[in-house]
Amino acid sequence: MKKFLFLLITVLVVCNILQAADDVKYVAGGAGRVLALGGSPTNSSILDYTDIYMNPAYALMYSDFIYTELGYNFCGYSANQQVAGFTYSILKGLSVGISIGKQEGPAFSSNSYGTQFGISRADDFVAGMNNLASWAGESPGLFNPNVMPRPLQIYGAISLGGLKVGAAIYRVGWSSSDDYTANPSHTKNTIDEVSVGQTGLKAGVIMDFDLLVLDASALLRINSATAKHTAPPPPPGSLSSDGELSANGTELSINGRLFMKFSDKLTLIPMIRFYTFGYDPEIKYAILPTEKLNATPDKYSRNEIELGVGANITVPGGKVFANISFESMSLKTESARFRNATMWLDAPKDSVLQTTKYSNSISTLPKVSLGAEFEITSWLTGRLGYFKAFSTYTSTTEAPSPARKQEYKRSLDYQFFPSYGMSASDQLLSVGLGIHFDRFAFDGYLCEQWLANGPYIISGQGTAMFGVLSMSYSFN
Repeated sequence: MKKFLFLLITVLVVCNILQAADDVKYVAGGAGRVLALGGSPTNSSILDYTDIYMNPAYALMYSDFIYTELGYNFCGYSANQQVAGFTYSILKGLSVGISIGKQEGPAFSSNSYGTQFGISRADDFVAGMNNLASWAGESPGLFNPNVMPRPLQIYGAISLGGLKVGAAIYRVGWSSSDDYTANPSHTKNTIDEVSVGQTGLKAGVIMDFDLLVLDASALLRINSATAKHTAPPPPPGSLSSDGELSANGTELSINGRLFMKFSDKLTLIPMIRFYTFGYDPEIKYAILPTEKLNATPDKYSRNEIELGVGANITVPGGKVFANISFESMSLKTESARFRNATMWLDAPKDSVLQTTKYSNSISTLPKVSLGAEFEITSWLTGRLGYFKAFSTYTSTTEAPSPARKQEYKRSLDYQFFPSYGMSASDQLLSVGLGIHFDRFAFDGYLCEQWLANGPYIISGQGTAMFGVLSMSYSFN
C-alpha cells in the first residue's frame, strides 16, 4: 500500500509540473474511455482510436502512437482483453499499423450473445464445435480458444484528397497433433489432429464533404475448425472409430455513419450496422454401410441490424455524447435428429431424419447511450456515462409434427458486449477518469466499489481502482 501511495503522489506531482505545457500532445481513448462514456462498439457518437478496428481508414487520424488495453477487473481480473498496437505514419497521407490481442468474432465466447440466452451454439463457434465433438464421442473441450495465439491485425490507410481509404488483415489460429504411438495406455498408431482459426479482411473509407463526412466499412471473415481421429483398422465386422468433424463459419459486417455538422457545437450522426454469421458443421465417420449416420446434424446462424442517430455536442469545459437506436437480433439453430433415436448413430434402419428449429430473437427500442466528458484540470479529465437497452426477448421452438409450436416472450435487460464481466445493471451508470500529461494518456473506467469503499488505507478492503484501463503514448 505504501508503494501505491508513493506512486500516486509521484504521478500527481509530475502532472502538476507538466500541466503548464501549452502544447498538449496526448491522445485520449481506448476501452477505458468508451465504456466510461456509456458506450459500446456500436455507439456512433463517440469518436475514438478504437474506431480503427471498425474502419482501418482511421489509421490516418490516429497515427504515430502506441496504444494498449491492460485487461479488466470487474469480476476477477482477466487478461483476455489485453491489446497492444502501434500506428506509424510512413509519410504524409500514408499510415500503417499493427495490433495484437484484439479478440473478434465467434471463436471467443466474450463476443457471444448466446451465453445470456441459453443458445450459445448459435453464435459461439468454438462452444458449438465442442458440443458437437462431445456428441460425436470425442473429448469435451477439444477446441480451446484461450490457448490460441493472440489475434494479429495489420492495417494501413492512404489519403487521396478528400477520400481516405483503409484496409486490414485479421488472422489467428491454433492447432495440435497427438501421436499416441509411444504411449502404452493408447492404441498404437492412433493420431488426433485439431485446428481452429480465423482469417478476415476489412476495408473502409472516409469521405469528407466539408459539412458532411461519410464513414463506411465492411468485414469478411472465415472461421474454421476441424478435428480428425485416425486409428488402426478394426477387426472384421467391427465399427471403425476413424472420423472427422469440421465446420466453416462466414462473418459479414457492413457499417456506416454520416457526420452532419450543423454548427461548431452540434454534429448529428445517423448510423446503420448490419452483421450476419452462420456455420454448418459436418461429421464424417468410417462406419458400417448398414448403419445410418446423421452427417450434418445442426445449422447455426446469427443476424443483426441496427439503425440509430447520435449527437456530439460541445459544451463549456467538455463534450456530451448521445446515441439512440433500434436494434434487431436473431439466433437460430436447426437441429436434425433421426426419429426415435437418442444418438446420431443408433437410429433404426427405417428411421426418418427430422429437424427441430430453435429461434431466439431480441428487439430493442430504444437502446440509449449518454456520456459526458469534461476537463477537471489541464491534466485530468472526468467522464460520466449511462447505458440502457429496452428489449423484448422471444424464444420459439418448432418441433416436427405432431408437436405444437412453442413460443415464449418477455421483457429483459441485456448488456453491450464484450461485457467485461458486468451484467446489464452493472453497466447502467459509469464513471471514468483520464490522466494525461504531455504525450501520455491513462484512461480508465472507475470501479464503483473503489469509489464507495475508498482506498485500502481508508476502507481496509482490497478493491481495484480501475475496472478497465487503457494507455497510449503519442509521438506527435
